[in-house]
Amino acid sequence: MNINELLNQNELHMAQVLRARLNELGFPPNVLRILKGQGITTLNDLCSRSRADLLGIRFLGSANVDAIERLLATMDLRLRQ
Repeated sequence: MNINELLNQNELHMAQVLRARLNELGFPPNVLRILKGQGITTLNDLCSRSRADLLGIRFLGSANVDAIERLLATMDLRLRQ
């Protein structure tokens, strides 16, 4: 397998991961409800937001944003910088 095939496989895998719905990933129900109210339902939606974006969401709070960042880190993902 050459490097281009490996890169293509990695890109396909990442695209599948980012399509995952948040309600399938162990987010607390209250956080899911808040995020869903903002139209954030997939990992892609979430990872396209910055920490500041999330902190600006009413009722989310820094403790929940910290928990979101920890959960993303377990999947080698992070919020937009």
